[in-house]
Amino acid sequence: MKKLLLATTLIGSIAFGSAQAATVSSLSDNFDGLPSQTNYAALSNWNVTNGTVDAIQVGNIWGLNCVAGGCVDLDGSTGNAGDLISKDGFFAGTYTLEFSLSGNQRRIPSDSLVVSLGSFSESFTLDPTDPWQVFIRTVTVAADGSKLSFSHAGGDNIGILLDNVSVSAIPIPAAAFMFAPALLGFMGLRRRAKNKAI
Repeated sequence: MKKLLLATTLIGSIAFGSAQAATVSSLSDNFDGLPSQTNYAALSNWNVTNGTVDAIQVGNIWGLNCVAGGCVDLDGSTGNAGDLISKDGFFAGTYTLEFSLSGNQRRIPSDSLVVSLGSFSESFTLDPTDPWQVFIRTVTVAADGSKLSFSHAGGDNIGILLDNVSVSAIPIPAAAFMFAPALLGFMGLRRRAKNKAI
C-alpha cells in the first residue's frame, strides 16, 4: 500500500510539475519560421491572452516588412488586441531586455503598447510610418516567476509590429564574490563587539 501511495504521489508531482511554467534566466525569439496567419496562438515561447495577435512572415499578402524572417502584429484580426506573455517566468535578478518595434506600416492612427517585466513597465506609442527601432532596457526582477508581457492597446486589427525579443541576465561582478567573505567577517566582528558591550 505504501509503495502504491508513493508511486501515485510521484506521478502526481511529475504531472503537476510539467504543467507549471519554468523559471529561466534568458529568452530569445526572432519569430522566424512562423506562418503568415491571422489570430495565431501557437507561439513556442508565448501565450496570447485578452485578444489575438497575427503571425507575419516575409513575403506576406499584406506587404508588411519584418526585421528578418518573421514578426508579430500585436493587434490581431478579431478587433481585440492581445497580450503577448512569455510562457516562462524569470529568476530574480537584473536583465538586459531588447526588442524591436515598428509602426503598423499601414494606416493611421498611431498605436500604443505597454511592455512589462518585473518592476519595469514602459508605454510606447508609434506612428504607422515609424521604422523598425531597437529598444534596450536594463530591468530588475525582484521575485522569481515574473513574466515578460507586451500589451497592445485598442483593437482595430492593425497594430505595432514586434520582432527580435531578447532577455539576458546581467551577471553579478566577480569582485562582489571576493568581498562577500570580508563583509561577513566584518558583520561577525560587529556582532561580537556589540554582545561584549551588553
